[in-house]
Amino acid sequence: MVEGLKSIDWYRLRGHDGYADDLPRLLRQARTSVEPHEELVRHLCADESAVSEATAAAWPFLLDLVAHDNTPGREWLLENLCGGIAAAAGSLPDGVHPSWPPAWEASKPALLALLDHSSATVRRGVLFVLGQGRGDSAPVLPALTRRWELETDPATRLCLVLVATEFAGRGDEAAASWLLELPVTGDEPQARLLVSAATRPDADVILRGLTGDLELFLSTGSFEMGYEEVLEHVLWLVGPKDFEGMDLVLALVDVLPWRTEALDHLRRLFERDTTDVGLVVPFVPVWAADPDVRLRAFAVWLVGVARAREYTDVVAAAVHDHAVTSLGQRVSTLATSVLLELRESPA
Repeated sequence: MVEGLKSIDWYRLRGHDGYADDLPRLLRQARTSVEPHEELVRHLCADESAVSEATAAAWPFLLDLVAHDNTPGREWLLENLCGGIAAAAGSLPDGVHPSWPPAWEASKPALLALLDHSSATVRRGVLFVLGQGRGDSAPVLPALTRRWELETDPATRLCLVLVATEFAGRGDEAAASWLLELPVTGDEPQARLLVSAATRPDADVILRGLTGDLELFLSTGSFEMGYEEVLEHVLWLVGPKDFEGMDLVLALVDVLPWRTEALDHLRRLFERDTTDVGLVVPFVPVWAADPDVRLRAFAVWLVGVARAREYTDVVAAAVHDHAVTSLGQRVSTLATSVLLELRESPA
């Protein structure tokens, strides 16, 4: 590392916190201490909307750090610093310095070599970085195949599929073909649901995966796949295809562990665009009579956002519903507000 650091004129490179002349010292210190971690973050990825030339120059040295088992805080560096840089590069191409893409592609062999590391945490961290940074899938997919045949950790196997969906979801046909050919058994319903969502959406397969043991998603580490993130990722994958994503969301409304996420998704959708609200409005009478306050409150809100005056009587009845949602909102207060909006807005 030392000789490599000396070969770069750091004084002419700019990072996110001025010139990068301090980076060699910080990178050397990181071999033996976690103390420089915060400063490295400030220099290399403090701006989540850009990847600087200094970051591109430092990238090989960061990978050298995470490749060594004796690097203090290695997992933190991999998931937070390297993962943060890759995420910025993958999601915000306009803010990426031209030196980053070649540096990223050149680093893939080193990253892929870490897929053979004995620690599942390291393997998952590497997969997160690959899925966020993306680029050319050609060197990545064969490595995923080889690892799939060897991997025994269930969460890491799911991460392998997640990486491929990050490529496939952005139109990478090679990744979509890889997913179609992936031998996934019924014993891995979460992996099957991702393959289905990214290639040939099947509501039964997706629902089975979503209503199974979601702890596996929570164990994927840096992917941060909670209920809401899983649902958003699945809907993102199926979105461009000939598939009724709305039917899937409505089915999840009836699945108690998913109800909050499904209703929140519908709320965000209709706050942006009410084009498809007519598909959901017919459920108002059923939801308004449900024992679950989440459904009753949503039914009232839906009448308002859809301007569905045919259900004014439903909202009027809800004025006497004094139940409180988890957000502290009384159904009666919401109903009063919606009634006022319906009366004041033009028919």
